[in-house]
Amino acid sequence: MERTERQKMADASMSELIELEKASNTSLEGIELNNGGTMQRPQGTNPLLNVDASAKVVVSDNKLEANMCVFSPQFSGKDITVEAMRQALKDEHVVYGIDEELLIEIAENKLYDKIFTVASGYAAIDGENGRVNNLFDTDKKLVPRKLEDGSVDYRDLGLIVNVKMNDLICEITPETQGEEGMNVYGQVIAPRPGRPPLIPQGANTVLSADGTKLFAADSGNLVYKGGRFNIETTFQISSDVDVKTGNIDFLGDVVIKGSVQEGYTVTAGKSITVLGMVTGATLTAQGDITVKNGVFASTVQSQYGNINIAIGENDTITTRGNLTSTSLVGCRIKIEGDLDCTKNPGALVGGDCSVMGKFAVAQLGHKSYTPTVVSVGSTTNLLLEMDSLEKQCTAIDEYIEKINTSIEFLQGKKRKGEKLDAEKEAYISSAIRLKVQKGMDKKPLRARIEEIQRIINAKETLSVRVTKCVYPNVRINLNSFTTTTSAEYGKCNIVCGPNDIEFK
Repeated sequence: MERTERQKMADASMSELIELEKASNTSLEGIELNNGGTMQRPQGTNPLLNVDASAKVVVSDNKLEANMCVFSPQFSGKDITVEAMRQALKDEHVVYGIDEELLIEIAENKLYDKIFTVASGYAAIDGENGRVNNLFDTDKKLVPRKLEDGSVDYRDLGLIVNVKMNDLICEITPETQGEEGMNVYGQVIAPRPGRPPLIPQGANTVLSADGTKLFAADSGNLVYKGGRFNIETTFQISSDVDVKTGNIDFLGDVVIKGSVQEGYTVTAGKSITVLGMVTGATLTAQGDITVKNGVFASTVQSQYGNINIAIGENDTITTRGNLTSTSLVGCRIKIEGDLDCTKNPGALVGGDCSVMGKFAVAQLGHKSYTPTVVSVGSTTNLLLEMDSLEKQCTAIDEYIEKINTSIEFLQGKKRKGEKLDAEKEAYISSAIRLKVQKGMDKKPLRARIEEIQRIINAKETLSVRVTKCVYPNVRINLNSFTTTTSAEYGKCNIVCGPNDIEFK
């Protein structure tokens, strides 16, 4: 290394050297300055002025550097030695990071009256604070959704943030402890550890095994409150569904304490309960739908659940489950379960009603001869649908079996004492979650298979049960038989006879 690269300071000022000289208890008496301000040997051979070269060591305030200045010998004084410089360092208790090559270079090249850094430690590296990368906004604002054509849907305000089970909510980076340092005294410098992150785990959320990811433990509305993510499996609205709320689209249960106003839609991954009325709106659910008051000029559709409405007028109603109401007027109805409209007044008037299960009504048709169509029985190939569903269930079972084999293989290694790396541990956690999800995917398929079997088993006992009366101009379809009433009937059961429909 070049001499100039070694130097901490190229030339010490005279004032610095004087201060160092005083500290080293040597005398400057008899030393003269030349015109350039540097030291020169005075003339003469006075033995009292013979001074050996000496080293002065000063340690920096942070104890990470030891600086040395070697004062030149005077007259016949001895030159500095490596041992003398080592002793000077030892006297100042400097034991770590000593640059032995530099000491040798100073001694060999007589690098006097300059300041060099002859020992260096290294600072501790403080740990980094943990942090959380949220994948969802924590400050929810109701803003109309912008459509692809540039227009704005003011009925979609983003009131609900839907997440599904196993959705990733946030990524967590743990804090680090930092790295130790060492000063020139050989003392360890402890780092300042980072602060752990505040993990926003709330209700219905779960941490990964390594604590670096937060997942949804259930499907629902993601809410950030009090510094935590919570998933609400039931979404409640205390008022009407209108311009203030916008449309509702939720993966869980929806409870509306008010009414659903015209033009708005409510979609639920589970059930819908409306304590008020539904007018000119659309209700869509995977599960049950209940409306405590009337439903008017609306669409009500459930994928697998039952529908219970107080009154229905001019509605479109479809479900694979059952329908219960006290009055159905002018409705288009298609259900695969049972229809019960026997509670007072229990009237089914007008419209077109198709039922695959049991049919029970108090009053069928109207005394004004309102055209009414009733169909009972299966008109679709349910066996083909059931076969397709069975194949889907089998495929899911085979997939789950493959997952179980992989999990068992890795867990078997762990039982034998083998340590798995982070990637394999993460795979086990992911595989278990996927297994649970596949099991949940299979449930609605199996439920549909059981429903089809129930419908097929009940086919031969199809009937229309009337507890009060049947009015004229009611068209009745029972499987392959059809009849239109031309007279009024009292309480009766309408069934398939050997050759035609019979009223018993």
